[in-house]
Amino acid sequence: MNKEINAKIVTFIFLLVVVALLIFLNKTENLNQIKNYTTSFASPIGKTFQTYSNKVNNFFWTIENIDEFKNENIRINEENLKMGYEILKLKEMQRENEILRKQMKFSKNSCSAGVCIKWQMASITGRDPSNFGKYVFIDLGKNNDIQEGQPVVVSGGLLIGKIIEVFTNFSKVMLITDSKSSINSITQISRSNGVVRGSYATGVKLEMINQSEKLTVGDLIITSGLEDKIPKGLIIGRVLNIEESANNVFKSAEINMFVDINKVEEIFIASMEL
Repeated sequence: MNKEINAKIVTFIFLLVVVALLIFLNKTENLNQIKNYTTSFASPIGKTFQTYSNKVNNFFWTIENIDEFKNENIRINEENLKMGYEILKLKEMQRENEILRKQMKFSKNSCSAGVCIKWQMASITGRDPSNFGKYVFIDLGKNNDIQEGQPVVVSGGLLIGKIIEVFTNFSKVMLITDSKSSINSITQISRSNGVVRGSYATGVKLEMINQSEKLTVGDLIITSGLEDKIPKGLIIGRVLNIEESANNVFKSAEINMFVDINKVEEIFIASMEL
């Protein structure tokens, strides 16, 4: 019992000494040095602990809100797709308007000898799967008064083919590059009559030109107007290279076309009106 009382007295006296010492050090400003040392020692540990604590908090906050992030990301992607689609539509409209402007400029001179040409714009919806440049399909047919034999051109009056089959809502166009295609034509300068035929999808050639006829490289080749439904003056191309021989009755010429048929998307169908 006495031992317990003595231990308590010793503890009490020790605490009194410590308190007295702290009071003394505080008055003499020596306690501030201890405070500064303790703070400088504990500060880096506190900062490190706070940094890791923030990272942990951010991690759990991200986990809690991950669904919201996903939904927001989906919404942003949808808005970007819509915006990109609208920009694409505007560019396509500008392109089609430019095509129409070119054709309207050409159409100003489409009336001669009491005959005018009416133009219907159409889009190519299918192509020859063999990629041999034989035919394409367009989105106009009987419902649009399309008829077999009508010429098909691109803006500027450049002939690329003619209608060979007509269905209710679409038509088949034989391209002038098809080996079965033949168009009566005439050269603009020398007025030499001939026939433009397809050259197995590699291009077109001017054939059946009499040896007595004069051909000039660079001369423009146009439709002659001798075919029913195909008006005179549609442009086919220019004479690129003349092929002639004294042993042949006729001479021919390679034609430089002004359009890459494989890249055509919109076309015009011509019909003559009296």
